[in-house]
Amino acid sequence: MLDIECKRYGNNRCVKSGYIRVNQRYKFNSCGCNFRLGDNRGKIKPEAKALGLLLYGSGKASYGMIARLFNVSLSAVLYWIRSMGSKLPEPVMETEIDDMWHFLNKKDEKYGFGGQWIAVTTSPSDGYW
Repeated sequence: MLDIECKRYGNNRCVKSGYIRVNQRYKFNSCGCNFRLGDNRGKIKPEAKALGLLLYGSGKASYGMIARLFNVSLSAVLYWIRSMGSKLPEPVMETEIDDMWHFLNKKDEKYGFGGQWIAVTTSPSDGYW
């Protein structure tokens, strides 16, 4: 028997339960949780996650660069960003739709060609038909 406690329930009675990727796997009898010794997944510090989110949010780094920087998978970085994004409040729109509509109509009148369209036509005698 190993002298290890379950992370979830605090049990300490475990037995061998096969192999996973050439590492011995153990199972707690009372709760059924599985684990393996030396499992270092999920050990990224919160400060490192915050740095990765700041780099991504400022537009200075991509998912791939952050994943290589912290030696994690791309899906882990995506999970960090989505979980923090779900905690943020919804952005507040200060302009109303009516204001936006008038703004867009003004832009059409003041900018661009604005004149009349010139139609270029060819006659059948030019041979382009």
